[in-house]
Amino acid sequence: MLSLIELAKEGKIEKTGAKPKLPIKVDGVSSETLDVYKIPLVYLYYNDKNGRIATGISQYEGDLNPANDRDDPKYNNFVARLIEQDNPSALKRTEKSIQNSGQQVYGYVLDDGRIVDGNRRFTALRDVHQSTGETFYFEAVILPFSYNNSTERVKIKKLELAIQMGVEARKDYDPVDLAVDIYQTTNGDDPIMTQADYAADSHMLLKEVERHYNGAVYMHKFLQYIGAPENNYNIIKESKVWSLFYEMGKSLSKNFSNDPESQVRKNETMNSYFGVILYQIHVGVSGNTARTHIREYGKNIVHSPDNEDFNDDVADIVGDLSDSLRDAEIHSTSDLMESLTDEHETVEALGDTFDTYMRNAHNSESVGKFIHNIKQNVKYYSDLNEDGGLIGSLKYNDVSKGQLKDLQQYMRDLNQLSRELFSKYGDEIK
Repeated sequence: MLSLIELAKEGKIEKTGAKPKLPIKVDGVSSETLDVYKIPLVYLYYNDKNGRIATGISQYEGDLNPANDRDDPKYNNFVARLIEQDNPSALKRTEKSIQNSGQQVYGYVLDDGRIVDGNRRFTALRDVHQSTGETFYFEAVILPFSYNNSTERVKIKKLELAIQMGVEARKDYDPVDLAVDIYQTTNGDDPIMTQADYAADSHMLLKEVERHYNGAVYMHKFLQYIGAPENNYNIIKESKVWSLFYEMGKSLSKNFSNDPESQVRKNETMNSYFGVILYQIHVGVSGNTARTHIREYGKNIVHSPDNEDFNDDVADIVGDLSDSLRDAEIHSTSDLMESLTDEHETVEALGDTFDTYMRNAHNSESVGKFIHNIKQNVKYYSDLNEDGGLIGSLKYNDVSKGQLKDLQQYMRDLNQLSRELFSKYGDEIK
């Protein structure tokens, strides 16, 4: 097995002379003993545990095995294409900078060549080498850690988060990649760290970590619901519906408890959510508009007495839709879109029910506002009567006889209108 540290001891890897300082304190590593090395590109490979890379390669699990270019370049070539597609202009800038001035910022790698930080720089170096034929080296700190050691995995992740997940850097982090990283890091029987640890090390609020985690859980369940591989995250990315799972997680956490009966209703509501999301995808609603719709669904239906009725009305539809999509074997976004087109009548039936409930909810909200306005007016006149017919510091000496007659006329009109409205509402009750 390759060991960069051993190669360095044998003098086969050269030091640059730079003395780096770690961004955080890591047990077992002293900044005083660290060096930056010029590492041949063929010894290195991309980190499949990185959130962005894990998302991109997840649907090819079993077909792609992490390896350096010397052992099998297929893996690095595939990941390099992902990075090139993610932000081609940024990669071009990095390549130009390297060609003009060399590598300006060192990276971090593990003893076996796994890159912890510096994916874009490594990609740029590979591209420039392949286009020019010139020899390049990746300048990086070699950390004496391995993912095979559970204790060291924690140290690796802490360092990775400290480097890559600062507040500014996180702005450019795709939310699906972030959710997947949180899920993979904090989930399972032997998680790398807790959600609280992740929040602390990434400078995120704990509730945001929890919400991204919950969104990832429902993202997985949705992929199972449509019969796609549960790690085929590209369907979520390409459909631009991540925010719907984020909002869904918030709503379900808020509206349901952990008791068995509530959990049954929660699962029914989860399936209804999936149906609504598929309807949004089918009619081409995405981004902020789709997020607004799903928020209103959570507010006006899920968080209302109508939720059980809605679940009952769409239960057969969402069940049939799931069965049909599973039979169609969904492997890509285009597969999903084609299958939804084939199931147009079923999806439209769900959409009609959804629109009816939402319309009724909005009408109910309007009635509530209307009654509230009437109530406020009644209070105004009640307060006016209690204060002797005037407001503030006004006195009757301030009001002319003509103005008093106007007030009398307005009160007479108000009295007549209130009698007529009272009769109308009484007729409606009958």
